[in-house]
Amino acid sequence: MARVRMLMTAGAATLAALIGAWPAAAQNKPSLTVGAIYVGSVNDYGYNRAMKDGLMEMQKNIPGTKLIEAENVPETAESERIMEGMIQQGAKLIFATSFGHQQFAFNLAKTHPDVVFEHAGGWMQAPNFGNFFGATQAAWYAMGVAAGKMTKSNTLGFVVGVPIGFAIGNVNAFEMGARSVNPKAQTRVVVTGGWADKPKEVAATNALIDQGADVLTMHVDSPATVVQAAESRAAYSIGFQSIEARQLAPKGWLTGLGFTWGPFMTATANSVIAGTFKPAMVRQGLGEAMMAVAPFGAAVPGDVRELVTAAADKIEKGFNPFTGPITDNTGVIRIRDGESWDGSKNGRVRLVRRRRNRQGKIARANSWRSTAQP
Repeated sequence: MARVRMLMTAGAATLAALIGAWPAAAQNKPSLTVGAIYVGSVNDYGYNRAMKDGLMEMQKNIPGTKLIEAENVPETAESERIMEGMIQQGAKLIFATSFGHQQFAFNLAKTHPDVVFEHAGGWMQAPNFGNFFGATQAAWYAMGVAAGKMTKSNTLGFVVGVPIGFAIGNVNAFEMGARSVNPKAQTRVVVTGGWADKPKEVAATNALIDQGADVLTMHVDSPATVVQAAESRAAYSIGFQSIEARQLAPKGWLTGLGFTWGPFMTATANSVIAGTFKPAMVRQGLGEAMMAVAPFGAAVPGDVRELVTAAADKIEKGFNPFTGPITDNTGVIRIRDGESWDGSKNGRVRLVRRRRNRQGKIARANSWRSTAQP
């Protein structure tokens, strides 16, 4: 079990400033103690880094906020014990940031009705328990546009941790975006079987490059391994989770998608302070600023930047790439003409094929072919 490292930070105001501004601070900027647990390291350039950045923005936006954090928290009863400890230190708002933390956070919500919980990616709700996540799938269409224009081999590589519907929808949108600008583009996929398996992610990246992929992307917790492996072999990369991964590929970085949790976390904290919190299932994307397109790399020419930006703008305004007619990888029309699917359905159709061998090892990646009309 990874060692859990506890961190505690407080607002930057000095004691003298707090004393001098006490009447105004007491009325306008109430203090709040916020707890947060991460499933991995906040230095992963990915999922956990994005969560950390969001909380730091929240803390900056609400002076006097106290933040208690724990990294490498397993998705077991240990997470419940750690969150309980945060409550005992005065936390009135807790962000449980990994899917497997949901039940343990919900257990505590029952026994601590005066504490608000926000869980990332789940579905449970209670008067003091909400959940949130980014609406990523449509946004991946714009990443496909970048890949489709930049590839020279017409072969794209996608490393997927676990082939849940959410991830399948991301790959489908990526494929459709690529083919909207390059009908010859084909996406090859390797499934590693886990969200944070660096050796398999390296092997998957190399396998895809060996099969001709010259643009690599991923849906795993940290993009760092795939981005660095692609960079070492002079391939392009597109990041996911945090926009900070661009630092790892000065030559091959194209762009990426990153979660921008700060506004949501700030609004949630303010609602707790004001006593107006209401639980909801929040799913927001580029249009609501819960996601952002990462800065372009130096390798991306101006015309490609314009195309990707235009695609992202179209998505922000409501464009849904999952609008029929769309045919799956067996030739069956799954989304009829004029019909549109939302994020809850987008993983139900496989536009492409994937394969793993019986031992769970990485097998040869098959081409994912889409006959969708963008």
